Amino acid sequence: MKILKTILTIALLTILSSTSYSQGKEGILKYFENFSISTYADAYYGWNTDKYSKIRKFDGMDMTRDEFRLNIAQFSLAYNAENVRGIVTLHYGDYAKYNWLTENQNLQEANVGFKVAKGLWVDAGYFLTHIGPEGMLKNNFINSFSLPSYYEPFYQSGVKVSYNFNDKVDASIYVINGYNVIEDNNKNKSVGVQINYQVHDFVKLTYNNIIGNEQPSPLPGKTRILNNFIINYGCPCAKWDAIISGEFGTQEGSKLSDPTAPAYTYGGMVSLRYRFTKKYSTTVRGDFYQDLDGVYSGIVANNTGIKGNGLTLGLEYKPIEEAYVRFQTRYLRLDDNQKVFYDNTNSRTDVNMSVGFTY
Repeated sequence: MKILKTILTIALLTILSSTSYSQGKEGILKYFENFSISTYADAYYGWNTDKYSKIRKFDGMDMTRDEFRLNIAQFSLAYNAENVRGIVTLHYGDYAKYNWLTENQNLQEANVGFKVAKGLWVDAGYFLTHIGPEGMLKNNFINSFSLPSYYEPFYQSGVKVSYNFNDKVDASIYVINGYNVIEDNNKNKSVGVQINYQVHDFVKLTYNNIIGNEQPSPLPGKTRILNNFIINYGCPCAKWDAIISGEFGTQEGSKLSDPTAPAYTYGGMVSLRYRFTKKYSTTVRGDFYQDLDGVYSGIVANNTGIKGNGLTLGLEYKPIEEAYVRFQTRYLRLDDNQKVFYDNTNSRTDVNMSVGFTY
């Protein structure tokens, strides 16, 4: 009986589909014409000199040492119409396992939005973070996060109000549960802003911030502010692409040497990609980060938060536009007194390879 029902259902859908084509997309297909499906997968092998640590510290990608692993397998269903939009993305793999520390670990994002007026949208639900120059692996130049990106939030939950002023300027305001949390950890909400300015066809400036009390209840509240500035350069007519990012953060009453004084954090990154051909490119990235009071990094060693810098070299081969093969080596060095790696050292060298495909 179940087989018969399945056959009848398929037959009915086939008839309705055929009919709808003959009526100019009238019928059942008109309900699906605004949907789109996308998938993404990335597998990797990684090695580093930190021999006793299976999980690579201070990075959010390619995190398991000396194993062939799945970084991410992702599926997205999106809906875009004139007045309504939404997306649901599911993901699985090491990227989700080690970075999505939420009740719904395999739910990357899920939100729905409504057009209020021309250029004005209100969206609500789970979002990828609006902070930072680096995001999903497929959109990055190379296979690792810089130190500043690693300590920025990955996700957020709340409401976004966005407005396109014109073809060059758009802005968004966020009211969210908190910094890198889905489920609220206190009775306060955080707010954030994003402003994008398309200076030229291939130059974009972005300012992001997030402000709020991020202390979990019942700890006393402390206001945290993170500011992030990004310059993106990319021109199809040229061989160079560049990302330059800087950030400055503060949290009141958090200085380790004086609990009544504010703590400050600093970070920056420069990433340059050179495209030899449409299929081959190389990337060099330099980054630094300082959070000695452990606002974001926590205590790393000798009662201090992290202070470090990194230099990364990456190579990419794209056999087709939707796929890539990447090789990367990275040298990461922390402050002299932060000897947290193998053999009581403060530095580490990474080598990894990944293969990815999008559809």
